[in-house]
Amino acid sequence: MSADSFDNYEYEPAADHTSEAQRRHYWAVAIGLQDVDGLKVSRYLNEQSRLYISGEKTLDEVGELIRSHHASGADEDNAEADLVSQRIVELLSRGAFFLSPEMIVQIHAYLFQDLDPAVYHPGEFKAERMVKQEEILNGDSVLYADPMTYEMSLRGAFANEAAKSYGAFSDEELKSFCHTIAFLWQIHPFYEGNTRTVAVFSELYLNSLGFQVANDPFAKHARYYRDALVRAMYRNVPAGIFPDDSFLVSFYSAVIGQGEEEYNREELICVSLFEDPSLLRNVDSSEALKR
Repeated sequence: MSADSFDNYEYEPAADHTSEAQRRHYWAVAIGLQDVDGLKVSRYLNEQSRLYISGEKTLDEVGELIRSHHASGADEDNAEADLVSQRIVELLSRGAFFLSPEMIVQIHAYLFQDLDPAVYHPGEFKAERMVKQEEILNGDSVLYADPMTYEMSLRGAFANEAAKSYGAFSDEELKSFCHTIAFLWQIHPFYEGNTRTVAVFSELYLNSLGFQVANDPFAKHARYYRDALVRAMYRNVPAGIFPDDSFLVSFYSAVIGQGEEEYNREELICVSLFEDPSLLRNVDSSEALKR
């Protein structure tokens, strides 16, 4: 009998109680999310992940092997995908979560700690607002937040979220959750890896709310996920385009097993921007991808 309990069950490391299905889920999500930035993991990582899933190696052992593998210069083209994937698995397996702006910062710092700090700046906010051309917007960019608003935007978003009390996610609750995720993504405070950071945050958040997260959406449809975030936060009044979170709601509905998996990327394309590139708002029309 333990000192603070009236039964014979001892406290044990949570890692000792993960199932093979859980371990497979962690890796499927981690590897799939690399596709957000067009990255692919190495055969070496796939082999090490298999040994962890089967229980032949611990996650710590796999992490050490992957970091040693890349420290030697092997599979240089796969280094980012391998190292970040392994760190994602560590975070998902630990399940650590707290509803606070610092959580986003901690996740980013953790995921990118093994990469060049001069490029990835783990856990640091960037000093200049960026644009990023999007295929579905014919080269236009979402209007990301300005660095001077990062901290206040994060504080406001988390204060609003903390005031909510979710149940099993009604339609309105799921829409509200997705709006928060899209808003956090639109802030885009980090130099690299914003989408992967927000995706990991969202899964940890869902786990903390008691949901069982499905494998396939993040594992197989990460590019669709990013495009859905774009559509949820892109506004262009002259082009008749307004934020549309229905794609993101549909995605997260599948993530928590409450909806069908439907991923038609063509539905996210903003046709009016292709018909009239002069309507591009956040980059010059001369930078349109197609005319």
